[in-house]
Amino acid sequence: MDNLTQKDNFILTFEKSVKECWNKAALDDYNVSSVTYGELAKEIETNVLCWKAAGLAKDDRIAINARSSSNWAKIFLSSQVGEFVSVQIFPGFTPADTVNMVNHSETRILYTEKQIFEHISFDDIPGVIGVIEIKSGELLASRGGFAEVYGKREQLFNEAHPDGLGPEDIHYPDRPLDSLAAIMYTSGSTGNPKGVMLTNRNFTANIYLIPKHFPYRREDNYVSVLPFAHIFGMVYDMLAPLCFGMHLVVLCLPPVPAYLKPALAEFKPYVFFAVPLILTKLMEESIGEFIHSKSGAAKLADYKNNPDFCRALSTIFMEALGGNVGLFVTGGAAIPEQFEKLFVEQLNLPFVTGYGMTEAAPTICLGHKGKYKLKECGEYVDECVDLKIDSPDPEHIPGEILIRGHVLFAGYYKNEEATRAVFTPDGWFRTGDLATMDKDHSVFIVGRSKSMILTPNGQNIYPEEIEVVLNALPGVAESLIVNRNDRLVALIVPDQNQLGDMDASGLKSIMDANIDALNTKIPAYSHVSGYEIRFEPFVKTPKGSIRRFMYS
Repeated sequence: MDNLTQKDNFILTFEKSVKECWNKAALDDYNVSSVTYGELAKEIETNVLCWKAAGLAKDDRIAINARSSSNWAKIFLSSQVGEFVSVQIFPGFTPADTVNMVNHSETRILYTEKQIFEHISFDDIPGVIGVIEIKSGELLASRGGFAEVYGKREQLFNEAHPDGLGPEDIHYPDRPLDSLAAIMYTSGSTGNPKGVMLTNRNFTANIYLIPKHFPYRREDNYVSVLPFAHIFGMVYDMLAPLCFGMHLVVLCLPPVPAYLKPALAEFKPYVFFAVPLILTKLMEESIGEFIHSKSGAAKLADYKNNPDFCRALSTIFMEALGGNVGLFVTGGAAIPEQFEKLFVEQLNLPFVTGYGMTEAAPTICLGHKGKYKLKECGEYVDECVDLKIDSPDPEHIPGEILIRGHVLFAGYYKNEEATRAVFTPDGWFRTGDLATMDKDHSVFIVGRSKSMILTPNGQNIYPEEIEVVLNALPGVAESLIVNRNDRLVALIVPDQNQLGDMDASGLKSIMDANIDALNTKIPAYSHVSGYEIRFEPFVKTPKGSIRRFMYS
């Protein structure tokens, strides 16, 4: 594992880019607004001066409870430059949960959205001195004189910088590596939300290792579609592009092909991060008619003898996404097997996967172009992570992934019991994920240890492995495998877009056929014996994982 020093501090990396890219485009809300690095620096300085004038001290909490936007990035960066602690609260949490997290984190200023705050009583968050609408800047509520200070923020900047702000004025604090930088409230699929304490070292480690694996190039544009309230989006889709002086364009719209394709065509990113669902939707929209036709499917099945057809499909897909993508990166969910083979083997796209979690801020494993192995989630990044599989035979018998290193969080805020529960006596963090690992350090995840189902005959069932097969079958939007009286049952949410106004009889016919097809594709010991139809999507965590404990 590499040795990190203060000179590697991610805040100093960001400072360097601000100075060197002063007049370069830095940060856009797609088709709405754009600022240069110099203008970004002014907004950061204005925020910090305002917060300090309002009485905030070092390590006080600034919370963000909103969807991704350029202002989300500005508030986060301001908190880091000002030596405050940024608190991330997923905007999909209930009002009661949001109030609990704001109070639990001891937040002083809350940036949110008006439609979110309409369901929260200001009296219920007594420690907060100001609530600000993140996009418009409107002060939604305040106490203790904050309104007066907030109204003078431009005056505060002009008094501090009467001659304006230039690159020579930028001197960001060299924050200690082990100081608390952020508290990210998350929720695993088996419990209540917890505040993950992330240090400057955690973010520094990620910014240090990312360019060693992925080509984040200053001359490129970067189109962001992942939620910043999720750790992968915050680090890979927001923090890293700005630390490396790239032009970051935040989509700020649902990442469906109708919105995403024009943005990709205009800004032509070289690196593009997306969850599997986004990539599969782009694939379906651009070349779906070819891959699903009888002749197309036959040629893809025999792809080695149909290279011209595969190259043509690859070209159509790449051109539809701007024609400049040199690397697709995905993670956060299992990839349907047929799409994984389509991406990697049949179309030979520059495609890799990664694996991480909030507690690793987020990086644990990263794949590498040209070295992809089916069903892998990459190799663990040994510059900043030590990893081992808790198994007598890690290459063949799944065991829990254990990690330690520079990326590893400092614990759960105000929850020593939960913190102790996830660490071994000798300091390894229990990820809760089960995997094997080959001799190249490629990691293959099979499921979550807490979701594993133990059958009466002692067989271990990993429901995620069944779900990824079922989700690829006709008319299935998402599914969940549960244990009902020692029988495996599939909870299925139908894909209404695909099925249209189909009646109950037609739906039953399709799902009966799906269960039959599923059981031909999986081992006999994991056969599904029945199913239940649900018409409401499953409740999800901030990263999009199903809250399994609600359906067990």
